[in-house]
Amino acid sequence: MRKLSTYALLVLTLMAPARAFCSPPVLNRAFVGLSDYKKIEDNVYVDPTLSDVELQRVLPGLQMARDRITALYGAPIAKPVTIVAASAEEATKFGVTDVPGTAFVSLTGTHVVLNMERFSLDVTAHELMHAELADRLGYWVRTRKLPTWFDEGVALQVDRRPQYLIDCATVDQEEIHRVKSLDKPGDFWSSDKDQNIRNYQAAKCAVAELFEKRPPKSLYSALSRLRQGDSFADVFRGD
Repeated sequence: MRKLSTYALLVLTLMAPARAFCSPPVLNRAFVGLSDYKKIEDNVYVDPTLSDVELQRVLPGLQMARDRITALYGAPIAKPVTIVAASAEEATKFGVTDVPGTAFVSLTGTHVVLNMERFSLDVTAHELMHAELADRLGYWVRTRKLPTWFDEGVALQVDRRPQYLIDCATVDQEEIHRVKSLDKPGDFWSSDKDQNIRNYQAAKCAVAELFEKRPPKSLYSALSRLRQGDSFADVFRGD
């Protein structure tokens, strides 16, 4: 009976991630190349219902987002599978709700899903920066070593949405210390949207504070050290 209970527990434990992996949005992202979405560039797929005007904005928009990353951190190397949906309703089929875009990082790779109906250069640069961090670290290193506050703070440096244009001089050290304790996604995000905005603002300032002592273009070499085995604390010791 004890062996049976152990087996049942194991099966239930494995079923949750299996169900998540087989969910419709995950499958839609994984097999977008076999759908009617059109491939217009390496790893870039667009909704076939996009108008000619919208279609002509896609690649320049992605390039402007990459240029913004290059200007601050250096040229990106990540080539996430980028899916451009024509509407919010279509974007939900890939797992995006209530936002202009999202990056999904998993064992099978990184997907960036954008809603062309609400295209935002800020969001596109933000999500492509998440993809860059994931590419340079690899899935397991990112999961084990990269604090969520840092992941978000780095992406927010290229995100100029008004709610995040905060004067970091007005953020006290207690708030910086608080956000640095939010290492996991479940700690960083909540159901309180106002609190989430405060977390984003503090994370942006916490990373900006780090970059006062080391140039942003040192980020990629720091990520390389993490991937090679150094801890986050060791890489950013003294910062």
